[in-house]
Amino acid sequence: MRRLIIVLGLTLCGSLPAVTFDTDARQLNRAVVGASYADMLARITPAVVSIRTTATFPMEYARRIRGITPSDIKDIDKRTGEVQIYLGQGSGAVVHPDGYIITNRHVVMLANNTMAKDAYVTLTDRRELKAKVLGVDDNTDIALLKVEEHNLPYARFCDSDKVRVGDVVFAIGNPLGVGLSVSSGIVSALGRSPGLNSVEDFIQTDAAINPGNSGGPLVDFEGRIIGMNSAISTRGQGGSIGIGYSIPSNLMSLVAADLANGRKFVRGFVGLFGGDLKSEDAAKLNLRGGAVLVQEVTEKSPAMKCGLRPSDVIVAIDGKPFEDWNELRLAVVKRKPGDVIQFTIIRQGLRSLLNITVAERPAGS
Repeated sequence: MRRLIIVLGLTLCGSLPAVTFDTDARQLNRAVVGASYADMLARITPAVVSIRTTATFPMEYARRIRGITPSDIKDIDKRTGEVQIYLGQGSGAVVHPDGYIITNRHVVMLANNTMAKDAYVTLTDRRELKAKVLGVDDNTDIALLKVEEHNLPYARFCDSDKVRVGDVVFAIGNPLGVGLSVSSGIVSALGRSPGLNSVEDFIQTDAAINPGNSGGPLVDFEGRIIGMNSAISTRGQGGSIGIGYSIPSNLMSLVAADLANGRKFVRGFVGLFGGDLKSEDAAKLNLRGGAVLVQEVTEKSPAMKCGLRPSDVIVAIDGKPFEDWNELRLAVVKRKPGDVIQFTIIRQGLRSLLNITVAERPAGS
């Protein structure tokens, strides 16, 4: 009797109509503003590359390296038995059709702080090309690579001085080695100086940036490079928590132009050290913008030769206001030796102008 009831139950269930689900198969109307950035990304992503560095080891040593898998082996020299192993990994952007690629310095540096002899870039069409490291700049964490290819798709820089907080941005790269990926967000802040490099003017973004994104571009909604994704704050959590830092495109293009033409990136120097003027002292001088209190003037420096003194207050650069000490310092760093920079200063309540001829920044200063 029990078996009969079960069979009847199965028969009744089987007679019910099949469940179906509705599908809206229309194309997304991408003409609606904000609906999609797919067309822009389709134009820019072919200019983004994955970068891997290699090092060569004796076979006996290579066998002792933990975590090495067959996919990490680039080549084995049949004559010597030496093994070429992929080590570092990052991202980059092609910025000239003749194969110039910009990335972070730390992407092409090995654990012992020496530059990798060999680097390989993988294009979106899956071609792997050997790249030459043309040069690196230690103070800005920028490197320039070159591959022997022409007519490559490339990305253009925008004027990062015109970027504003709230602009929509996209971080593109190869995070954690998973492959080309895009994340989106906005510009969260400008002019950040978290103490990572000696020359800093970071754009902060909440677009997700993870290990492997380093060197990849941060682009605006038109696909122009506004920055290079370089670092994140993690609070010990190891991944993105929405605080990422990108080197601004104006600094990128300055350094890249020097490296591409066989020059080192020369920093301007006037020989002063200062700090932001306290708000109460600024109020006494009726100042509303940024102001820097000169704390020290280097002996025999351009600043000393032009009469700048400790306790002077700098309130403008070339007649324009500035935000803080970091902005003033960067304005000097970006000048070339021989350029003249004009400081508006206040000394004992009186304003005056000082024209200082920029020198090359001494090594180690």
